[in-house]
Order: sequence, then structure tokens, then C-alpha cells
Amino acid sequence: MAEFHLKCEKGDISEYVMLVGNPQRAKKVSELFKDAKLVNENRDLFVYTGFYKGERLTVATTGMGAPSTAIVLEELVNLGGKVFIRVGSAGGIDPKLNVGDVVIATGSVRDDGTTKMYLKETFPAVADFDVLRTMVETAKEIKKDTAYGVVISEDAFYIPYSKEEMNLFVKSNVKAIEMESGCVFIVAQYRGVKAGAVFALDGNVTLNKIKVEGTENIYKKGEEAAIKIGLESLLRLSKAGIK
Repeated sequence: MAEFHLKCEKGDISEYVMLVGNPQRAKKVSELFKDAKLVNENRDLFVYTGFYKGERLTVATTGMGAPSTAIVLEELVNLGGKVFIRVGSAGGIDPKLNVGDVVIATGSVRDDGTTKMYLKETFPAVADFDVLRTMVETAKEIKKDTAYGVVISEDAFYIPYSKEEMNLFVKSNVKAIEMESGCVFIVAQYRGVKAGAVFALDGNVTLNKIKVEGTENIYKKGEEAAIKIGLESLLRLSKAGIK
């Protein structure tokens, strides 16, 4: 039976799923699949399933922010998804990072409204160990300077943190800021599935350099690296039967 928002069936989804916010990124990933099939386009939440180097994988669009991400992840779990890797964009917070750099999230600061409905705020939002280890090992082969650490996952894109808060984040070695990983980690934990997250940076919030004109190609290379890290990690997890 199809879900409320993802109008596809259990057999349409792999147990190993890449989550992306941007529908165009989902299409881009699907072009790396063999025999890719669009199994959902309802609400522009594009979901494709195909084969990557012989392993059956799915890429699914979550939209922007925690509420939409939670809905999509819940429905993918209901459809049989077991292992999830979010591949998205983020803004750097660590001043040593800039556009085109790649960050793997070890955990997320939960500054959103949705995850509070699942588990109380003192519950940590962390990546699954098996997924995280696989992603870090894979990244060393694809982009050796990939960073990893805690990121911030927050709701209000156009409401900045204060200078004092940003200074504290920098002092605490927070790597980047985005909108979905905390939700992915908490919903995955709550539902008993595995999850990880990797990001391509489109600039640096601390340096006030976000989506700077002329850096599009640099960002694109980072995005391609993040996608490859995600796909190769899912491939290895699938081959190992980790779920």
C-alpha cells in the first residue's frame, strides 16, 4: 500500500537510500544508476531506484527542513528502507572551511522543532557508527581533506545566530550548519534504522561568504565528491549486508 505522500509500494524501494533535499540532485544521482526508475513524483518528492555497480539503491527527495524530512523518512522506513545517508549542502562554520569543502556529520546540534516531538532535547542526535565509519573510510579514498565533526541542524534559514552564539560554535569546533541532519539522526534512532550525513559547503557563514558569485564550479566539485562518498558508502554497506 502506498504511503500518504510517497505514492510507491514496498517493492519500489531499496533498503539502502540516499536522501537529498533538492529534486534536481535526486535526478543527478539517478543518472549514475543503471536502469533507474522514477517511482514517485508526487509533491515533487522525486524518488528513483536503480542499480549502482550491481547493488540496488534508492535516492529520495526530502524537501527542505525537518518537518518534510521527517515525513519522507518515516514513509521510506515504512516502505522498507533500512540504511539512509543524507547528501546535501551546508554553510561552513569552522573558519578553516570554505566553498567546495566536504563535511561528514558525526552528530548534530538539534535546533529544530520537529525532533522535540520524537525524543527530548537531551537525547543526542548522532550518526550510526557503522555508517559513519564506512563514510569516513570511503571519504579518505575520494577526497582526502574531507572534514568530520558536529554540525548544527536548524529551522530558520533567514534568522541568523548572534555573534556571541557564532563565536561559541567556532570555539566548540562546530563544522557547518544545515537544516536536516538532526532530524534524520533522531527519526532513524527512533525507528531503529541506520543513518549518516555528508555535505558539500557552498560557503562559510562565519566568514560571511555564502553562495559567492563565481564559486559555482567549486561548489559543484564538492557536491560531486559528497554524492560519490554517499553512493560508495551505501554500496559498501549493501555488499556487507549491514542494516
